[in-house]
Amino acid sequence: MPTIHPSAVVDPQAELAGDVQIGPLCVVSGPVRLAAGVRLIASVHIQGPATIGAGTILYPGACIGFEPQDYKFTPGTPTAGVAIGEGCLVREHVTVHASTGTETPTTVGDRCFLMACTHVGHDCRVGNNVIMVNYAGLSGHCEVADNVTISGHVGVHQFVRIGRLAFMSGGAGVGMDVPPFCTVNERNRLGGVNMVGMRRAGMDRGEITAVRKAFRECFRAPVPTGEMVEILEAGAASSPALAEMAAFVRGTKRGICPGMGKPPRVFATFLQRQRRGVASAADLEPARGDE
Repeated sequence: MPTIHPSAVVDPQAELAGDVQIGPLCVVSGPVRLAAGVRLIASVHIQGPATIGAGTILYPGACIGFEPQDYKFTPGTPTAGVAIGEGCLVREHVTVHASTGTETPTTVGDRCFLMACTHVGHDCRVGNNVIMVNYAGLSGHCEVADNVTISGHVGVHQFVRIGRLAFMSGGAGVGMDVPPFCTVNERNRLGGVNMVGMRRAGMDRGEITAVRKAFRECFRAPVPTGEMVEILEAGAASSPALAEMAAFVRGTKRGICPGMGKPPRVFATFLQRQRRGVASAADLEPARGDE
């Protein structure tokens, strides 16, 4: 039988595996399914429809499955809710919001680590083995592939895609897509390739070399999207990694984050003002780190 603290409130619609543990002051509302080994430590709130996979642990203050933060969503509208995979750690005050539709839930994969105060917005799709560090946030409809690391205080715009094994440095933010195996070191700016992540994932040395070469040719300096795809597809026959990158770039709708070879937007504006004789060094100050 599940272990339920006397102060917890569990809806009769909830389906609980036999070894589920629900701690003090937890509230489980509506059609919620908790698989084997799920543990709600204390003060966890889950609003169904929601599914929590086997072995996942939710820490105090976590709020799962509440209505999306979307002006177009009418409170009380049916939703597919949330699905969280197996073996996840959901730390204090994490929020994962329900989807806006009735067909596909907001999804978090297996073995994800959502650190304290992270946010997964409505209709997001988060893959397996994803790490989100404190105060990182995904806006609605984002797609995050497997083995991505999103460091602290990172903000991701709606509908942005983050490719497999990408790494985003603390405090960065993106409103454009981040290709697989790449790092982001400031706002909308690729810094290089995720060498450590690729090695830890067991990628072949030849594949890593191919990714590094492709990054230099496609992403470091400004290259049109069509040309990016051509360069990546040229090596795709002998490199699954390049085939993956080519498919990702081909599917972009928001554009690809540029590399460090592209001048920051504020610098381009400064040069234009300088040609007109109205520029000063102060023009560069307010937007340092901007794209």
